[in-house]
Amino acid sequence: MSGPGEPSGDPSQHTDAVATAVRQIEEFGDEIVADFGTLVDQLEDNAWWLSPIIGAASVAALLETLDQIKNQIDEVLDIAGEVLAHDTPVISLINISFHWLTAVKQPVSGLVPQIQAYATENLAYWEGGTATHYKQQVLPPQVGAAGELSAKAGFISEWLYGIAQANVDYVTKLSDVMAGLAGKVAEAAVKAGTIIDIPWAISDLASLVGTLVETELRNLGGIAQRITEAGDNVRQIVSDRVDETKFPGGDWPQAVQD
Repeated sequence: MSGPGEPSGDPSQHTDAVATAVRQIEEFGDEIVADFGTLVDQLEDNAWWLSPIIGAASVAALLETLDQIKNQIDEVLDIAGEVLAHDTPVISLINISFHWLTAVKQPVSGLVPQIQAYATENLAYWEGGTATHYKQQVLPPQVGAAGELSAKAGFISEWLYGIAQANVDYVTKLSDVMAGLAGKVAEAAVKAGTIIDIPWAISDLASLVGTLVETELRNLGGIAQRITEAGDNVRQIVSDRVDETKFPGGDWPQAVQD
């Protein structure tokens, strides 16, 4: 059973979520680019037809609006490009956080009862100065060191998992943002299919995209802050690593060395 903040479930549950979100981000990005291109083509191909109706100045204003929309869309696509280029380290973080539990914490924590147990029942009757020294000076530090090493492994796993989970949240949130943006651009492209509706399609899209991008990038920024803060906690990792309270001279427990 995992402790507070430690990885829960199976790593594949989290890595699959990242893989799915990354695939969706790529697909939604392609859709956004294609549908926005269609919208631009609709206006440019029909500018000659619209100019006498709404005026050349209005057509020029619509082209400027499309440029503004493109800049806002590019903000999201640039973020998506970074995620697509660096999704592998996120999956590695997830796997490593679980690995610390199974490869370090679990076996080391299992040493604690083994250290306290006598190799044979006859040692229960062991007496004398050597026995006293072992029971008072050797055994307690070994038990404490093994327990401390287990706790450190759990702490590092928790730290890694915190960063990984924030990255998972970021990627899945970005996927949602891309889905919403793709839907708005697709609606505008369809609406612009009726040439007379091109001005309204562009105007509506400008309003929707502006609100969506501003709000969602702020939300993504909040998640990114969590990632940054978790990374800054590396100082605590170093502090925990160099703490020799239970590791005199920096040595590992004898049971681990053996």
